Amino acid sequence: MYKIRKSGWMSWMLQASVVALLSACGGSNNSAVSTASQTHTSNPPPATADGSFPQNVLAPTTKTASSLSANTAKGLASSSPAPQILFTDTLSAPTTGGENNQGGYLSIFGKNFGSASDLGTNTRVYINDKEVANYRYLGNAKSNAKTGLQQITVQVGSLEGAPAGGALPVKVVYNGASSNTDNNFTPTSGRVLFVSLSGSDTSAVANNIARPWRSLQNMSTLKGAYFAMQAGDQLVVRGGAWHDTNGQDKTWMRFGGGIYARNGSPAAWIHITAYPGPVNGNAIEDVHYTTPAGASGGISGPWSAIAGSTGEYISVSNLRMDVAGGASRDAAPVNFQYTAGPWRVVNNELGPWIAGNSATLNAAGVSGHGKGNQVLGNNIHDIAGTSELQNHGIYADTTAQDWEVAYNWIHNITGGSAVQFNDNEGGAGSYTLPHGGIWQGFTGIRIHHNWLENAAKYGINFNDQGSTHKGTYEAQSWNNVITGTKLYPIRINSTATMQNMWFAYNTVYNAMTGPSGNKAYIMDEGFGSGAGIRNKFYHNIFAFGPDTQPGTTWLIDYSTPSTTTSYDFKQNLYFSNGQTASAPGTLGDNLAISGNPQFKNAASANYTLLASSPAVDAATQPDIFAVNDDISNTARPQGNSKDIGAFELSGAVVPIPTPVNGMCGTANGQSFSAVPSSQLCSSGIASLVSTTNTGWAWSCSGSNGGTTASCSANLASNPDPSTPPSVRQQYSGVITAGTSRHQLPSTVSAGNWILLTVGINNNALGVSGTLSDNQGHADIGSFTSLGRIYVDGMGTDLYAVKATTSGTYTLSVGIPNQGSIHVVEIQNADTVNLLDAPLTTSAGPRFASTALSSPTQTSTRANDLVLALIDLGIGNAIPFSPNGSWQLVSPEAGTYITSRIYEQRPAAIGAFGISGTVGGSGAGYPGWEAALIVIKGQ
Repeated sequence: MYKIRKSGWMSWMLQASVVALLSACGGSNNSAVSTASQTHTSNPPPATADGSFPQNVLAPTTKTASSLSANTAKGLASSSPAPQILFTDTLSAPTTGGENNQGGYLSIFGKNFGSASDLGTNTRVYINDKEVANYRYLGNAKSNAKTGLQQITVQVGSLEGAPAGGALPVKVVYNGASSNTDNNFTPTSGRVLFVSLSGSDTSAVANNIARPWRSLQNMSTLKGAYFAMQAGDQLVVRGGAWHDTNGQDKTWMRFGGGIYARNGSPAAWIHITAYPGPVNGNAIEDVHYTTPAGASGGISGPWSAIAGSTGEYISVSNLRMDVAGGASRDAAPVNFQYTAGPWRVVNNELGPWIAGNSATLNAAGVSGHGKGNQVLGNNIHDIAGTSELQNHGIYADTTAQDWEVAYNWIHNITGGSAVQFNDNEGGAGSYTLPHGGIWQGFTGIRIHHNWLENAAKYGINFNDQGSTHKGTYEAQSWNNVITGTKLYPIRINSTATMQNMWFAYNTVYNAMTGPSGNKAYIMDEGFGSGAGIRNKFYHNIFAFGPDTQPGTTWLIDYSTPSTTTSYDFKQNLYFSNGQTASAPGTLGDNLAISGNPQFKNAASANYTLLASSPAVDAATQPDIFAVNDDISNTARPQGNSKDIGAFELSGAVVPIPTPVNGMCGTANGQSFSAVPSSQLCSSGIASLVSTTNTGWAWSCSGSNGGTTASCSANLASNPDPSTPPSVRQQYSGVITAGTSRHQLPSTVSAGNWILLTVGINNNALGVSGTLSDNQGHADIGSFTSLGRIYVDGMGTDLYAVKATTSGTYTLSVGIPNQGSIHVVEIQNADTVNLLDAPLTTSAGPRFASTALSSPTQTSTRANDLVLALIDLGIGNAIPFSPNGSWQLVSPEAGTYITSRIYEQRPAAIGAFGISGTVGGSGAGYPGWEAALIVIKGQ
């Protein structure tokens, strides 16, 4: 089997001739074209004088070669290119309500969607094979100038009554050719809330475009769309120049806590987007929000004390947001703040941010914490800063994990770095996550298909505070262009003891352009070596440009020297461009290619390869992870082997490589007492092994278009000991303002765990309190933090500590507020870890007549003990009747806060929750809160 690789006018004409010939011979047969992928071309753009394409035109897209039909692969017989869906702006939306009761709007991003005139005729959208109600836009996405992305926006419609909650495949059909269907959309039962500069917060009506709200959020009146929204809703903002600052903390909108908490859910996201214009109008309204001087930004997540209770499952798309000079230091257009996540930020223009007279700026176009956040297809530009250079394109802080940063154009970041991950709080390996558990570090980070151009500091930067000396950093970066950084294009400054920072198929050119005492393309500034340091650099182009500072080298070890194992370089292309740089062999890259990469037109930022480039077909070393396309979504390989760098050349007649499917190895399905490290895959490339509730999981990625296999292993079970964990004794008391002392009624046994719950009105112990005991634990930092619950002013912190000696146990608490406390001694628990599953927290409103907690994560020990802390608010002995087998083990004390602990002995592995009826007039002010504590058996 062969396929034709194309380059310029000549090859386009050749391909067109082949298509015409095969059509004449009966070779064109659309019914034979695979819906998964096919080779496709479009009319070529005018060539420049040197025969290359213009700067902002990406190569025609070719999807996975292995799934081509026989006719298409041999003769390119399809008359239309197959569309390719890469992502959508939201994962869910209402399918009723809104304009003409046709539900919410969905934007789809990808390639080969046709032109605006095709929308609704030659280009159609289907969800679960049901055509959408109507079409609003087909054109360039906001990052199109560098990514080539197109956008389709539709109104979803009823989908013939598809029920809420089920994920349905999305498909684009262009001229009879179908796209991939691996992007899903979930119908919700939510509503469409319109917001307009001409609206009214007092007369607005949900689902009525003629009766919009005036405000996203107005804290002075407690009105606006925010106060009406709920899971599954879509907030649709009408066009115009917005400058509102009456949201929480002088923002446009910020997620609050307690009765003002708002969350989406996995099947019902809250989506904030621009109105897409009339049916077939092809004109999305320009929603332009400017943060004024002195204000705190655009759309923001929760502050730290309420993290885990609000601002989760949020998507923001199709907006234009900038910041005026003199704004506050963290006035990011989109700021996740301390959200537990996830958020999706898709197809927004973010910038410029003018520094003005701001004394300090330390945020980004998109910034914040959280798990599972995705920043996709945005145009982030002209982010200014102050002399500290701490205002970035994208900034991820402590607790960030499982982030995807893709298809963005990030440019002219004069205030800092293009993409920065910074453990600002030094929490790797120790920081308690909003929903319980310990944050291990920046893990699951995926940075790909981005164009990072001109930054005052770094291109991609991973940084910590150098004080933790523990935790894990794990990231994969591929198919990125990095150019024009003043300092190091890649920087790793981490003291995490486990590092797997992998860079593959990136093009780094004309970087390190500013003066610096140290000049390098890669800066190793933390732990450069150690048993757990395994950073890798494969198949990248590292090329000096005309502005690269003299004396620049490839790698500098600033502190701990690296080794060829800890910093593993393989088969990269190095071009010193007339400078004297260290030989690649000094990096241990014994397969290095040295020479000019032969870009088509580097002066015009066209970094595609000439056919004579030494990078073509040169990536013969096995990949460190599967990379099956290039930055413009051209399938790899196009020749006998993949090309080095971000771009794959098309230009020869070569055999199509045989696809290799990933297959699980013999470790799959087995039980282990430690992380499996061998026999993971019988074919394909093994991913990192991640921990699950029941053991471990990994994947085996195929190559050449082959499939990926999902694999898992179980944690070997330990036999239940004859004596499971139990509550040996308990104490409950009242906290008074100032310092109060609390003592267990009898002596404790050395080695037993002491569980502490400290509930405070209007504060949090971990924010402004002190904690110590008579057994050598002198401050809060010497207690293990298990997590925190917070509901509108009432917060409870949970801690654990081991008794160091047998004897009296006395605790001192200092806090300027009143509250309640439980002290519980637990015997026969696991000697290393008190918890078998991360803490689960829940909260509900004032006057609630029922309390229903979220379930715990699945336990691993059948002999676990499950404790449930229930705080019923400010009030005297508020009645609560739990359902099931829950037994009271620690009652409330005093008359101020009703706080109790219940226990359950499940005698089985599982997930557990507590529910019950609140008597009297219901929960007291400000509401109820619950924490589920799974005590680990031995």
